[in-house]
Amino acid sequence: MNGCRGILSVGFLCALVACADPRSAADRPDDAGRSAVLVSDSAGVMNISLGNVEELSAADLAVDLVFSTKERGIELFYVGDAILLGDGGVALANTGASDVLLFSGDGSLAARVGGQGEGPGEFSEITTLIGTPEGFVAYDARLARLTEFSGSGEFLDSWPLSAQSAIVDLRPLAIAADGSMLAILGEQRFFMPEGTKRDTTPLLAFADPGTEPDTLAMLPATEWSYGEIPGGGVTRREPGFGRDIVAGGFRDRAILGDTDLFELSIHTAAGGLTRRIGGSAGGWPVTADEIETLRAARLARRGPDAPDWYVELVENAPFRETHPAFHSAVLGPEELVWIGLTTRPAEETRDWLVIGPDGQPRGRLNLPAEASVLAVDADRFVVLQRDALDEEEIRLYRYR
Repeated sequence: MNGCRGILSVGFLCALVACADPRSAADRPDDAGRSAVLVSDSAGVMNISLGNVEELSAADLAVDLVFSTKERGIELFYVGDAILLGDGGVALANTGASDVLLFSGDGSLAARVGGQGEGPGEFSEITTLIGTPEGFVAYDARLARLTEFSGSGEFLDSWPLSAQSAIVDLRPLAIAADGSMLAILGEQRFFMPEGTKRDTTPLLAFADPGTEPDTLAMLPATEWSYGEIPGGGVTRREPGFGRDIVAGGFRDRAILGDTDLFELSIHTAAGGLTRRIGGSAGGWPVTADEIETLRAARLARRGPDAPDWYVELVENAPFRETHPAFHSAVLGPEELVWIGLTTRPAEETRDWLVIGPDGQPRGRLNLPAEASVLAVDADRFVVLQRDALDEEEIRLYRYR
């Protein structure tokens, strides 16, 4: 990789940690005590201050189910990503089966694209889908290759990353029409010895996939807890109430943040800052009852035959003393943003706050707490859910 471009790197870090005010959103009196949204423009960057998000007035949005893969009898195998297509359809990365499923707007399965292999239009491991004006681009992490398809699934083109950039856990976030791309690295990092660690991940800018990327900034990555298991092995899992990176995209835009602070920023595929979103939310103290609830849930997932070393590991697992500021964020068209708010362990649902392109709240939705929102647009969204047997279901909804 090329060395950091100093000025641009500083600019990214400022955007991500709110250089104009070094205090966290929770420490700002104007955010913590204010329930009105302030929107301003500074040198072409939209600044959105949400104030106290828990007190923010936003109407509940109406939701209609369009289709469910489970109801249509479509089996999924490790869903990696999804995007909404311009013709009303959905493209779904069925990663475990090395193909992309294309659904029509009515939920019918229109095509299966790809399949296991290394030939044109084939995949080894699909991890990311990014929409384009013509259709979509699929990233194959094992082949370090980007492949472009039309909206109907026709193979258009493919191109590999440069040899030194062929990193298995690269995560493309946004691709522009000129080929410039923003990406981060994933989560294949391990620490020794045991303990709780939080790594960093580079934010990479490719002028085009065939060139070496520039490192724009080092971002806080996923927080992990490490512990020894019998036989000398090491286990890794996220600590209770741990912090995580937020990194996603929509076409030529990427959204970045850190769940430790209620701060998000939106950037172009070339790295330019376009929008900041800040506010006050989460951060409540973690109670003893919440820790026990989370421990019980982890043991229940392992089942009644969990070995003694696993029970001991769960009982002694570290926990953060406070809840994260928020859970996640998903980017949509015209820089529309969905923000998943923090929930407590016993809560079965999660509120999602929808911020419109104008920076004002469009409304709230209440979804199952364990559901993952994979893609959104102006009136639709895609949700991934897993049942107790870890069977996956994709649901497409309309909202208004």
